[in-house]
Amino acid sequence: MFNETWWNKKNKSKELTIGWLYNNNIKDDFAKGYTKNLTDYWSVEMGFFVPNQFASETIDDLLKQAHDSGFAQMIVFKQGSILKGDQFYDEFRKFYTENKNAKFIGHILDNNESYYRVHPQAFFIDLNWWAEAGFPEWGEQKQNSPFETIEPIRSEENHHDQYTPHWIAPSKQLKTYSGKREGWNIVKSLIESGEKILSWSHKCRITKHYAYEEVKEDGPRHRADTLLEATGHEVFFIANTETLPSDRHLKKLFTHRIDTTDKNWDKKIQHIVTPAAGLSTLFFAFKLGLKAGDRITIYDCSRTALRLTRRILLQWDGTEYTKFAKKLMRQNPLEHFRGVEQLKDIEQAIEKLNWIGFRDWIENELRHIDIDDYRVDILNEHKQNDFVNTIISKKEITYLHLTNIFHYAPTSFYYSLQQRWQLFNDLLIKLKKKSNNNNILLYAARGSGANQSIINWIDDWDPYDFYDIPKDSIMRLLKWNK
Repeated sequence: MFNETWWNKKNKSKELTIGWLYNNNIKDDFAKGYTKNLTDYWSVEMGFFVPNQFASETIDDLLKQAHDSGFAQMIVFKQGSILKGDQFYDEFRKFYTENKNAKFIGHILDNNESYYRVHPQAFFIDLNWWAEAGFPEWGEQKQNSPFETIEPIRSEENHHDQYTPHWIAPSKQLKTYSGKREGWNIVKSLIESGEKILSWSHKCRITKHYAYEEVKEDGPRHRADTLLEATGHEVFFIANTETLPSDRHLKKLFTHRIDTTDKNWDKKIQHIVTPAAGLSTLFFAFKLGLKAGDRITIYDCSRTALRLTRRILLQWDGTEYTKFAKKLMRQNPLEHFRGVEQLKDIEQAIEKLNWIGFRDWIENELRHIDIDDYRVDILNEHKQNDFVNTIISKKEITYLHLTNIFHYAPTSFYYSLQQRWQLFNDLLIKLKKKSNNNNILLYAARGSGANQSIINWIDDWDPYDFYDIPKDSIMRLLKWNK
């Protein structure tokens, strides 16, 4: 799997950073909206791995910002990019390690009689090379006048069709080309410097997607794939490995509640409320000490996720989860399962829990715990009151797990960062009004720049305004969030 430490070290040492290129050529209003929303999401999400990032209207300014800030290398994504997060982090790291001397990686296009160009949707550049070469401009303008320059040699292989070579490199021949296209000058400068230009490897290419919404014909043609890639409808995480904070952290939280709220509380959670996702619900219920007579509520907007989670809670006996999960997948062949590759990890997690009584708890306690499900789109502000009034009882201590619902790629397609921030605040205010004697322990991730603990008692959560977030936060990086 991807190595968060690797990315953090590269960024902290100023070896590698990330830049976001605004796309001002999108004419369609819907496309403008969702590409901005997804750029919101990915800039904040990548902030966990690369905290120091840049954004600009032009490539030349983006490179200058990063270079002047002392960074040696940069990955640039254009507005309209969608990533398969953990897969991209991992595959780029591998490709980067295998090509340590690469000065440029991108989408190379062979234009036949017109000069080579690179599409700016996603590229890697060595900023030290860029400075040594005299800070060459990208080459934005299309030109149809002939010019002579070194003819690159190219790989025989193509990624698709006949114009997407795996690499190009300098030759000793000159050639007169009929014109220039976007990115021509960076290609020319690299070739004149004697550098080989690499295309993204196949494994890297399939970890990202580009919407092409600035192209009138291509945008609608790619939109269905973009929608499916970004929103992940009817997905079920068969081996969700999400965990609670450490026992030490929970002990600190529980002690804090006793010290500040309820001297007679026995440190017992009586009700847990979680999304419908794999085994997480059972793990949380066990770790938080639910007993016979307590309650579990699973909620989700997906009927599929609710149905499959109920089957796990009611039918799995605590043994051979991989075998149980594979049977579940065979019986539901049309469902979209995620996390299959983590089944081995989940077995190891189960084994560790069994050392402290997990299987016995399933047999002796779980079968006597009330299990309800609740279908809701929790970002629908009109449904939040019903949700809160249904799940929260003033007589129970409730653990509410909102996980990363308000910082999640599928919901980010529809909602901007600021909208998601406000919708969370709306829910938080309702929870605070319904709470009694600080009786809700809330877990919610809001992104890398949220500057607030992801788990806290409800009285300690602050619904502060988006514009109270510090201006140097990753959440305020993009121009529409200033």
